[in-house]
Amino acid sequence: MKKLNLFTLFLLCTATLMAQSRKELKEANISNQTEWKYDYSSGKEVKYKVAEYIYDANGNVLLEKTFNEKGTLETYFEREYDSNGNQIVEITYDTKGKVLKREEFKFEGKLKVEKKTFTPDGKLKSKKIYEYKTF
Repeated sequence: MKKLNLFTLFLLCTATLMAQSRKELKEANISNQTEWKYDYSSGKEVKYKVAEYIYDANGNVLLEKTFNEKGTLETYFEREYDSNGNQIVEITYDTKGKVLKREEFKFEGKLKVEKKTFTPDGKLKSKKIYEYKTF
């Protein structure tokens, strides 16, 4: 019985952590999403924004912002996708809108084969190559 309860708790936690898929967002015509958290630790309800997302027509995240408990912007990402839905660019900004880094991704089909990271002034900082072997 104890094992069953732990398994049930695991399933419930896993299900609540899963977000909507791109397909579900596309089918529902969702263009943006805001996440709110309600805190009751002080004895009264305190509501604050946790995150904000803007989607394209295919359900891809174009813009992502995360906020701390004071409502202050913490991170800000912009993303670009190719015609296959692969994320090909991610730009990370600081809280004032200054570029912190730019990452570019290369794909062969659905497989990521390369990731380049650039400094705020556009210089190549690092490159990662992904190799795949079949059985």
